[in-house]
Amino acid sequence: MPLLGLLLLLGTTEEAAAQGQAGRVVQLSGFVATGDSLFGVAGVSVYVPNSTRGTVTNEYGFFSVPVLAGDSVLFSALGFKKQYLIIPKNYSSQSYSIIMQLQEDPTELPMVDVFPWATERDFREAVANVKLPDEGRAIAMRNLDPERLEELFKTTPMDGAGNFRHGMNQQQQLQQNRYMYPTINPMAIPALIKSIMNGDFKQK
Repeated sequence: MPLLGLLLLLGTTEEAAAQGQAGRVVQLSGFVATGDSLFGVAGVSVYVPNSTRGTVTNEYGFFSVPVLAGDSVLFSALGFKKQYLIIPKNYSSQSYSIIMQLQEDPTELPMVDVFPWATERDFREAVANVKLPDEGRAIAMRNLDPERLEELFKTTPMDGAGNFRHGMNQQQQLQQNRYMYPTINPMAIPALIKSIMNGDFKQK
């Protein structure tokens, strides 16, 4: 065989071997945690972009997905920075295990003012030009009466914090009542003894 043909044959064989190695299926498994702890992150997307290979982490942060040697795997979740993992092209094992720590990425949305008019100026002018009828003004003043507001405050349902405070106060009152004894006026003891001796206390 000529030397040139032998070199071409060797080059083709090495290229095919490299392609076969790069296309080796690898079972990627692991655990995704937050960057400042080892708490698992659920619902993290683990996938190879522009492919059909991917999965999501379970409620404990574990995942397992088949990939190819040479793939670039993306880890993405809301509230965390995206991170990539590259499987080496010459990776020869059938499994690849990792612990991926995601860094938090809090995003603050800008404040948006919503007005029922096209501009804030139109809104201010409309509010300034509002004319309340005398009857409506009287109703408004009556609703702002301090006694009425106090009455509404007493009948307003409690929120969670108020309900908790009320429950704790009741528990404390029950504990106090459990260890309290009725007080008797010392001056009334003789009269009480006399009533008992005379049989004034009769069981009904």
